[in-house]
Parts: sequence; structure tokens; C-alpha cells
Amino acid sequence: MTVEAWKPQRGPQEEAMRAVFVEEVFFGGAAGGGKSDFLLGDYARDIGQGSCWQGILFRRSYPELDELVHRSHEIYPQLGGEFKVGKYEWHFATGAILRLRHMETELDFVRYQGFSVSWLGYDELPNWPNLLHYHRMKSRLRGPAQNKRIRSTGNPGGPGHLAVKEYFGIGEHPKGRILMEGEGGSTRMFIPSRVTDNRILLDADPNYIERLKEVGDEQLVSAWLEGSWDALVGQYFTNWRESRVVVPSFEVPDSWPLFGALDYGESAPSSFGLYAQDYDKKVYRIGGYYASGLAASQHATNVESMIAACPFIHGRRPSRIVADPSMFVKRRLKESVTISPVDVFVEHGLYLTPANNDRITGWRVINDALVRERFFVFDGWNNDLCRTVPALPRARSNPEDVDTDAEDHAADELRYMLMHCYGPSRKHSKSPRPGSGQHVLNELARGPAHSGRYGTARHPIAA
Repeated sequence: MTVEAWKPQRGPQEEAMRAVFVEEVFFGGAAGGGKSDFLLGDYARDIGQGSCWQGILFRRSYPELDELVHRSHEIYPQLGGEFKVGKYEWHFATGAILRLRHMETELDFVRYQGFSVSWLGYDELPNWPNLLHYHRMKSRLRGPAQNKRIRSTGNPGGPGHLAVKEYFGIGEHPKGRILMEGEGGSTRMFIPSRVTDNRILLDADPNYIERLKEVGDEQLVSAWLEGSWDALVGQYFTNWRESRVVVPSFEVPDSWPLFGALDYGESAPSSFGLYAQDYDKKVYRIGGYYASGLAASQHATNVESMIAACPFIHGRRPSRIVADPSMFVKRRLKESVTISPVDVFVEHGLYLTPANNDRITGWRVINDALVRERFFVFDGWNNDLCRTVPALPRARSNPEDVDTDAEDHAADELRYMLMHCYGPSRKHSKSPRPGSGQHVLNELARGPAHSGRYGTARHPIAA
């Protein structure tokens, strides 16, 4: 690339450009850190390889591409690039091509199954809820080009904040470090950026930093100004404190009610929590199970094993489990066989009750329990809940709700449980006639303490 067209600024942007030997680089942190320029410049440095240099630069939606398109028009024409308006593509005289595309979800990967590319770019990677699309597109990185690579950028926050932070080792190495996957495996690296690194921006707009400080949200300012990935930007559960995580220094008395909550998924994670409630109505999550990509029977077996192995409950089973209402929908497996996930769990002696699925009220109940110190977590036994719940962001379209694109499975399960313990009672319609499908469902929902068909009574639920 010629100096006249564009050159990296000294500091992190230049370091990111030099890391050609690293297959995956995430350049991110502060707002205004020169991240978009880095993507455009990194692709352009190898257009001299000719027609084998094929790239795709992604944003999550097409409207989000506008800023990239605008900036690329200030750089690429000087390199002999021609923009194909209808195709959203840059074609260079050497034969190199850069496609500007959107990928809403991992399902959009099917559009690119036949592609062979040498460069992949993702602008604002944390805006995607997970990295499934990112990992699937790795299989398209092939062909004769040299220095094939993936480059991505982003600010802290967004539904994919945790996924990006974990994959690039940002929590353990906030200043960046090359990570390797096994012997001879791929390499990846985080390179942090700060707004003060972008001298071009600050020289052109000296008041930019002061305007960032005027936002008023201390965590947001920390993320935008310093590039802090420990700031929980837009955090929903602002009342979460480390004091809620307690050392499990006692066994749960037999007289404490024991129960469970389940948010069910097969391709998405299933989250199960084992809970106890003391005499003061305080709720403790004493253990958890979290896994994805399994069938209902595998989840049921694993949950059963987790309960049996829990060292705090003397081998007791929960007397009731509140669960995702969608689990009660039956699926037709054969001409004459219908079954629901609930049926599978019942076969393992796990009796499920449909949970109250009022999201907004449920989130309020969780926050209320946190403020009033009525919910605690056993340290070391609930890592997935402690990892995901504190970082959940608010939905942009509805600040009273959690962003549904975020990793909210453990939070949903917690919501079911605390709504059962502390939430408002639901209105009940007329009792269904005996023998009807709804009657059977209600009998199951009432649990083994009320119906001998499903087991024997254990301990009453404190609600």
C-alpha cells in the first residue's frame, strides 16, 4: 500500500498491522481507536497478490456498513480500486476483490459455503451474540494466497462481550498476548486500543475525550475512553456484588426445602440450578449444570448425576423443578408416538412444573432479591451463572428487558426459580375436566406431593 493512500498510526494500530504471522487478531477497546481504518488497511496491504487475494468484511447488518463504505471511498480509489455499487464490492486492478457483507446470525453462513477466501474481517465483533458464525467461516479460509488471516475489531459491551473476551484471552491478558491452540495449532491475539492512540482523531477534534466523559455512565466512559473490558457496559443487574458469592461452609439441612430450575435447550445451552431456601426465606444456588448440543435424554441423565453427586444435600432430590414452559410442548416422533422433553425428564424421576415466564417481572424479582440480600451463590459450584448473569446487557429496544441475543440461559433459569419463591401469583382459570390434556399437565405441575402417579412426596416448597 502506498504511503499516500493510508498508513497505520504509530502504536497499537501499527502493531496490529505488523502481526501478519498471527492468524486471528482482535484489535479493540476504546471508541475512536482507529479500528475500522485498521481493517481496511490490513486487507489492502496484500492486494498485490492478485486474484487469489479475496476478502469479505462483515458487519452484523447492512445499514452498519455505511461508515465503512464511506471511509473506504477515501482510501481505495488511490489504490486503483473500483466500487461496484450494486454488489457492495471493491475490485482492484490486480484482480483482488473485497466484498462488504452482513451476517445477521450463524445461519447466514450457508450463503458462503462455496466460497474460498484469503482474508476475513469483522467490524464490531461483540455486536454478534456469539462466535458461531465466526468459527464456521474459518472453514472458508483456504486457497493459494499467502498470509491468509482473520481480523476483527470492537468496543467492550454488546451481547457478545463475554464470548469475545474469553476467546481472545482478554481477561487474563488485558495488554494482549499470542495464544496458541495445541501443537502446530492456530494462533490468535488481542491488541488493545485506546482513544489516545488515535492522534489524527484528537488533532481534528480536540474536544472528543471531554464529550465522552460527559456521557455520565462511569462504566461506559471507562469502556469507551480506556478500552476496559472489565467494565460491564449497559449492565442489567447493577446490584450484583461479589458478596453474593459465598464459601459453601455448611451442608444444607434436611429441613430446608430443596428445588430446581431448568432453562432447556438442545443446540443452545441448557441451564439447571439446584436451590435451597433457609428459614429466613433466603435462597441459595448450591450447584449448577450447563451444557449444549445434547438431546433431552442426555441432559436428563447429566442433571440426575449432578444432583446425586452434590455434596451438600445428603443425596436428596428436589421436590419440585420449575422449568421452561416450552418443554411441555409435545413433538411427534412417529405416526402414533408423541413426546415432550418433560416426558423424558419424568422418566428419570425429575418432575417438572411450568415456570412463570413473565420476563420483565422476573428480572425485577431478581434485582429485588439482590438488593435485599435474599439470594446467594455457592462459590465454585456455579461458575456459568457467575460468568454470564453479571455481564448481561439491557435490550436496546426495551431497557426493562435483558438483551435476548446475550447468553441469558442461566439468568432465565434463575428467573424461573425466584419467581417461584418471591414472584406474584398467577391467575388460575377454571379447573380443567379430569382426563383432559390440561388436567394431566396441571397434575404433573403440582408435583409428586399431590399425585401418586408421579412419585412420593418429599419436602414442601417454601414460596
